[in-house]
Amino acid sequence: MFDLSAPVVALLTPFDRKGRIDRRAFAPYLSALSGWGVRSAVCNGTTAEFPSLTLTERQNLLEFARGHFSGTLINNVSSTCVKDSRKLIRGTQGLGDAVLLLPPYYYAGAGHEGLCRFFAETLAGVSLPVFLYNFPQHTGNPVDGHLIGRLLGRGIELAGIKDSSGRLEHAAAYQAQFPQLKIFHANDFEALAALQAGLTGSVSGGANPLPEFLLAVRKYFGAADGKAQALQRAFNVWNDYRTGSSFPEIPLVKAAMGARLADFPIHVRAPFTALPAEALGPVRAKVEACLAALDVVLDNRS
Repeated sequence: MFDLSAPVVALLTPFDRKGRIDRRAFAPYLSALSGWGVRSAVCNGTTAEFPSLTLTERQNLLEFARGHFSGTLINNVSSTCVKDSRKLIRGTQGLGDAVLLLPPYYYAGAGHEGLCRFFAETLAGVSLPVFLYNFPQHTGNPVDGHLIGRLLGRGIELAGIKDSSGRLEHAAAYQAQFPQLKIFHANDFEALAALQAGLTGSVSGGANPLPEFLLAVRKYFGAADGKAQALQRAFNVWNDYRTGSSFPEIPLVKAAMGARLADFPIHVRAPFTALPAEALGPVRAKVEACLAALDVVLDNRS
């Protein structure tokens, strides 16, 4: 099995003012994540604005990420079209270490038989480890235990599940029913609780400017000194700010990256809009305050 070290960061896609992929910003960003301790990442995920990218752009992003990130890369190959997903899977060979696949979206409520057909046709002959991506808020097609059982019964090999339902009990149910799978929870408020529940760890896009929190929570979660709890509380200051903001998460997180990387672009593709100039200072000040709080907790001065 490939080396998948949690937490996993869902990569952003930097764009320039004209909406083109900004490779000059992408390289130092990937280098910074590695320097901050990130060892696993999702490429072309939700945080990367994958629905706004062409298949060629998604392939190019993976190739670039592979050349500038030495850790484990999971490539999101999701599409509503089986042939497009299979094309992305073929492009992952030799570059990505695993693939991530949503159920088809737009046609909500497709039913288990239709979803099984989609997954079976998409994943036929795939040799890379496969993670299913449960995000019912966006797909309208939940990946439940019955569906997973049917897929496994049909001989479709799975490595794990990325659960973005937001419900820890849902992720824990996966773990109880399928202990052989790696289960990742995508709720930053419950990063510590996920580890305590025996899950593999977290996948996060919102933590891009502050991945050290998730890394530290994982490091200390088994200790009895309360440090992991203090880290989660300090991290939740950022989570509360992010989820309570009037701005969508992806533009806000891109703006927040400017607190860590001075030249990181704030540009996004439609339907998003970039944060206004007057909002950048407060967002970045919050990141800086959270970093200071992290230092306090790690120095045992909390």
